[in-house]
Amino acid sequence: MSRVFQCHKRALLLGENTKIMGIVNVTPDSFSDGGQYVELNRILEHVEQLVQDGADIIDIGAESTRPGYEPVAKEVEWQRLEKPILAIRSQWPDLCLSVDTQKAWVADRAVKAGVDIVNDIWGLAGDPDMAQVVSQHQAGLVMMFNRVSPWAPGTIDIGVMVDFFRQQLDFARHQGISEDHILIDPGLGFGYGVDDNWIVLRHLEEFVGYGAGLLLGPSRKRFLGSVTDKPPRERDVATAAVAALAVPYHVDVLRVHNVKTTRDALRVADKWYRDV
Repeated sequence: MSRVFQCHKRALLLGENTKIMGIVNVTPDSFSDGGQYVELNRILEHVEQLVQDGADIIDIGAESTRPGYEPVAKEVEWQRLEKPILAIRSQWPDLCLSVDTQKAWVADRAVKAGVDIVNDIWGLAGDPDMAQVVSQHQAGLVMMFNRVSPWAPGTIDIGVMVDFFRQQLDFARHQGISEDHILIDPGLGFGYGVDDNWIVLRHLEEFVGYGAGLLLGPSRKRFLGSVTDKPPRERDVATAAVAALAVPYHVDVLRVHNVKTTRDALRVADKWYRDV
């Protein structure tokens, strides 16, 4: 069943084929591609390649959230983001653009500069001003599950995750953010043990049916390395496998580094399960 995901001045049709969010990390320390895209010309070349490879959304972030990451001051984060966002919006005026930030101050400036979606790893449960920023701009929102104190390995509780999304969707609604502006994200690699990611993947149907779309971010993460015994940059085929296997669970958007490989996998899976 198709439906529209509203995000600021743009809209995406969900449900007919699986969308791809391409990752652009303008950080010196991301776990997979830190330091690769810090110069503006390199960033724009990377965005162009992702768009050519079939990205429906570009997600740009300037603070690594890998395990053990060092927080970045909001001014530093925005300094890294401002020129790339303005340049991307100028060069691709119709491209759906997302900012990966947990700071409302940064999100506000990013949306004013042309961003459509705020990708918040705390799902409106972190910065108390984030909901107001998203609501005020009528931006799209990626509402991710996360925990300050991660579960011990093997103790993950899907019911707690579902309750979090129900609570946060209700909170968002009261803040003026409707479900058609939201993608929920179960937060693979955040808040629970490496092997617990597979439990989440086996219960994806629990995160469907709340009016919001469903986004999944498996790209190059440790749980794939634990199976393939490969470093992050060699996990793209494994990422594409997860993407294809997620399609019958009604996942709407895959957030990945390698768009080209994932797009091919999704074309096959969409043909199989959606007859697209």
